[in-house]
Parts: sequence; structure tokens; C-alpha cells
Amino acid sequence: MTETLRGIPDTNARQEKINAALDAIAYLEQDERFDEVIPVYQDLVGRYPDDVELLFKMATIMLRNGDLRESVAHLRKVLFMKPEHLAARSNMGNALLLLGYLEQAKEAFDAVVEAEPENRNALYGLATILIKMHGHAEAEPYARCLVQLIPNSAPALSLLGDALSAETKAEAATLNYRAALRVDSQYVPALVGLAKLLIIRKKSEEALAHLDKAHDLQPRNVEVLFAMGHAYLLEENTSSAVESFELAHACEPENAAALVHLSIGKRKLGLVYAGVYHAAAAWRLAPGNKQVSNALGAALAAAGATDAARDVLTSSSRNSQFLEATEAAIKEVEYLAEQGYERPVREEKVAPEPSEHSKSIEARALEEAGESVFKAQSEDAAPEELAEDVVKGKSEVPDELEEKASS
Repeated sequence: MTETLRGIPDTNARQEKINAALDAIAYLEQDERFDEVIPVYQDLVGRYPDDVELLFKMATIMLRNGDLRESVAHLRKVLFMKPEHLAARSNMGNALLLLGYLEQAKEAFDAVVEAEPENRNALYGLATILIKMHGHAEAEPYARCLVQLIPNSAPALSLLGDALSAETKAEAATLNYRAALRVDSQYVPALVGLAKLLIIRKKSEEALAHLDKAHDLQPRNVEVLFAMGHAYLLEENTSSAVESFELAHACEPENAAALVHLSIGKRKLGLVYAGVYHAAAAWRLAPGNKQVSNALGAALAAAGATDAARDVLTSSSRNSQFLEATEAAIKEVEYLAEQGYERPVREEKVAPEPSEHSKSIEARALEEAGESVFKAQSEDAAPEELAEDVVKGKSEVPDELEEKASS
């Protein structure tokens, strides 16, 4: 008992030192000058490594500063010392979600919601993850619960719109997006979500009005630029669509989806060599991706490299690398594109009236306007069927394949 009592002054003195140090940097933290704040936390944690709350605060600052992996490492220490620390577990979910570890992030948020069903951060995180994993129906209850807790929140309303948009509930999704914009007229996710639904309904003018506003607010937002490109394509303004896709590529040069969109846009302008150039660059970033291989195969077919197109379109089903002749053909076309050459434009053929099947494919592509080509793997056999023309030796470019790849 005496030892415990003797320890109290030391504990209080230690806490006073920690509080004094944190008070001294409070203004830096308020100004989000995290690079100056973090060294102070690291010094304090080094001196008091058993202080769970101090360690948690440092991990949270690192999360806010974008130091995601460092934040996760320290949050794991917090949870090791105090497994019931829900705030740390919730932040762990946030960090893992930002790192792209969806399954692990979901486990963290599930644990938080199980212990605290109305934890807003965990509800938002779970709904977001399930939407990314195409579990929109599963995401809806979490999003609805969040809206009930914070009915005047633009992020919550927009999230519910996202959950409803992929189901047969477009009207309800639209209402939620509009409600979010009444709360915050500059909330970009709601502007983009509403624009996508308007594109599906072929209301490109209204969609572009929302997207122009979103672009003014976030000019480097690739999702906004993708959606703008699809809206322009709906208006048959291919040049403006290509400009949007070029901006997306400039913002994120390593984004394979931007390259696929750019490839398809260039081909629509008749720049088939440039189409191959961009599709090949996308393939190098995402080798084996089915949508990318469809785009590259169609581009090669348009460039007259039928054998190479056939090899590309069948390589994923064979689970094999390209033939040397295919790689040589791709490099040759890329060289021509780099030198500014283009294939002579062939005489246009009268296109037949699109079938109901091709219309349904176009509708699905428009529904996914602005989405990354990696966000969905279609379960139907349409790409394979449409690729058969090239695989069997026909040189015409299948337009439906092009539209499917653009989604």
C-alpha cells in the first residue's frame, strides 16, 4: 500500500510533464503542422512507452498526416496493450481502408460495431468497404443507421445514395444525393454520384453542370474527370471526352483505368495507334487484368494487328504471356505512335441497328461511368463473346467490347 501511495506523485508528475509538452504544441496541431508535432510525440513515447493514450494520440496524428503504415504499427501496439480500446480499433480500420486492405479493415470495423452498434466512424467505414466490395445491399443497413444518427450529414446521405445506386433504387439514390447537396452544395461525392445517375438517364447537360462544379472544387479528382469524359461521350463530344481522360492521366500517370479510358477515347477520334500506345501502357501497369486486355486487344485489331489482337484476347483464358511476335507488334505500333504516325482512315461502313444485347451492355457501361475498370469484374460472358470476332480472325473492331472496357 505504501509503495502504491509513493508512486502516485511520480505518476502525477509524469502526466503533468506530458500535458505541458502537448499544450506547448497544441497550436501546431491545430494548424495541422504535423511534421513539427510528430517529433515531439516520438520523444514523449520514447520516454513513456507504457502510456497507452500517448501512443494512441501519436498514431492518430500519423494517420492524419498520411503516415499510414507507421500509424498502423503504433495502433497495433495500443491494441496489444489495451484490446478494448475502440477508438484505436476504429482508427486501425481507417488506416487499413486507406491502404487498400479491405478485408482487414472490415474486421476492425466489425469488431467496433459489435461492441458499439452506433459508432459512426465504424458504420461509415463498413458501408464504404462493402460498396467497394460490391456488397451494396449489405452496405445499405449500415448507411441507413448512420443517416438515422446524423440525418443532416452530407457524407452520410451521400453514402446511402452510393449504397442504393447499384441496386434497382435509382430514384431513392437520387433523392439522397440531392438531400446531401441541400445540406452541403459543395460536397463532391454527392455531385459525382448524382451526375453518374443522370448519365445513366442520358441527361448529360445536367450531369455536366454538377461535374463542372465538382471539377472547380477538386480539379485533380480522377473520378470527376472520368465521369466528365463519359458525359461528353454521351453528347458525342469525343474531343472534350479525350481532354478529360488526358487530364485524369496527367493527375495519376500510374492509373491504368485512366489509360484505358484514354485509349478508347483516342480510338473514337480515329487515332488507333495512340489507342494501342495507351492500352499497352495500361497492360504494363496491370498485366492480366481482363478489362485492360480487352481494351488492348480491340486497339490492336483496329490497328490491323489481328494476330496480336487474337493473342492478347486469348492470353487471359490461357493464363500465359504474350507471344514474342505479339510483343514485337505492340512495340512497332507504339513506335509509330511516338513518331506521330497514324493508320490511314478506312471508309466508314454503315453500322447495323444495335441489338437489345448490345444496348444492355452500353447501359451497364454508362451506369459505371467514372468507375475504375478494376472496381468490378462482370460475371456475364459478354466480353468473351464480343472478342470472338477478333479471335476468329475478323479484323473489324467490336464496338461493344470497346464500351465494356471503358466501364
